[in-house]
Amino acid sequence: MRTAATGLLLLVATACSVVPGAPGTASSGGASPSPSSAVPKVPQVSNPLDATKYEQDPCTVLTQAQAGEVFGAVRNRKAGGTVAPLCTWNDSNNSGISVGFLPKQGGLATTYENGINAGAGYFEAAPEVAGYPAAFSAVHDDRRSGGCQIAVGIRNDETFTVSALLRTSSSSYRDPCALVVKVAESAVATIKAGA
Repeated sequence: MRTAATGLLLLVATACSVVPGAPGTASSGGASPSPSSAVPKVPQVSNPLDATKYEQDPCTVLTQAQAGEVFGAVRNRKAGGTVAPLCTWNDSNNSGISVGFLPKQGGLATTYENGINAGAGYFEAAPEVAGYPAAFSAVHDDRRSGGCQIAVGIRNDETFTVSALLRTSSSSYRDPCALVVKVAESAVATIKAGA
């Protein structure tokens, strides 16, 4: 499960050379819209947050009380990520949520570019998370099977991602995107309080 979460986090940090298609649909091999017409305007971060102290220790971005309340987490584990470490919290049935920071990686502009132009499994601009711009995006569209990922822009050159990989026993299995939004809101609250 941790490996899959790491793979989801890779999307926002790296790009692939894949023929773009419309989000959520397979490419028919026909003409694709030009990148300039297909790419929505990337929202800017109006109140940047300093997440430096969480980048190398992402397990501190959620308190045990927050992780327990939002997700029912009983344990967490820090692991290496592509740019910075990530933290995975698991509940008693081994469903997992992961949080990782991507400093100086182009922020949401990179998420938009990779999500729209790199053949992502899905990409959708998301409503703001506690006043910060966000997007749902991942390599594989597993939202109907307990998976979802959101990237939240906290600076114009930095995002953090929250990924869910849930078992069918999870109460959030049918709506994993609502869970990642709740976790992201808790993370923003922690970052604001720690700034």
